[in-house]
Amino acid sequence: MVHKTHQGLYQSSLLSENQEIIHGFTAKIHGSMQEFDTRNAFLVSLGISPDVQVSSKQVHGNSIHVVGCQDKGMQIDDVDGFIYKKSTSCKNLPVLAVHVGDCVPLLFIDPVSEIIGAVHAGWKGTKEHIAKEAIQTCVRLGAKPSDIQVAIGPYIHSCCYQVDEERAMMFEREFPGARGIVNRSGVSWFIDIGKANMMDLRSSGVKESNIDYNEQLCTHCNPIEFYSYRRKSEPFGEIMGFIGFT
Repeated sequence: MVHKTHQGLYQSSLLSENQEIIHGFTAKIHGSMQEFDTRNAFLVSLGISPDVQVSSKQVHGNSIHVVGCQDKGMQIDDVDGFIYKKSTSCKNLPVLAVHVGDCVPLLFIDPVSEIIGAVHAGWKGTKEHIAKEAIQTCVRLGAKPSDIQVAIGPYIHSCCYQVDEERAMMFEREFPGARGIVNRSGVSWFIDIGKANMMDLRSSGVKESNIDYNEQLCTHCNPIEFYSYRRKSEPFGEIMGFIGFT
């Protein structure tokens, strides 16, 4: 399960079994990860040099960038996900980072092929099946879907993510037959983009036991812990999901 640590950081019990990676999802206590300086200061607090961070100017699409050693310290424009295959020729290995308000942060590892990934899945990227794109990219780099482990971080759950009927029907068409993705209460419609990504992961060959998830971590329901784009009572901020080899 994705759980809170003594540092206030959220980590996956599943991914934590691998001692060769560092990973986590920040909380409000760490500051808004929209800010470059805040991200850098947080990484330094974990003993990670900002010079190895790979981040993106996210565009709410489904583009995945295969990271090379030359990308360390860079912000890559117009992508919403990163995949990296460990290379012995690369010293000071990159740390992949995505930042989210209410969107879904996904962290990937294939411990067999030594591949990691970080994905920002907003409603548009989810509708365009960015999770499937990420798995397919891992496979092209040598991974087997059954070996891939995924942690799903805090995001806005269906309890709070009300949408119009048009968007709800769009998700029903893209994710047919999946329970809990589209819900209706009276005349109101709600969607769960995290469960939509889970459906894509499972249909891509990821084992259900290799998907780590916490039903309680809704960004909108937890104002003390997380920022939320839809919670208008406070300035908007973002948390970060990150993963890297130690």
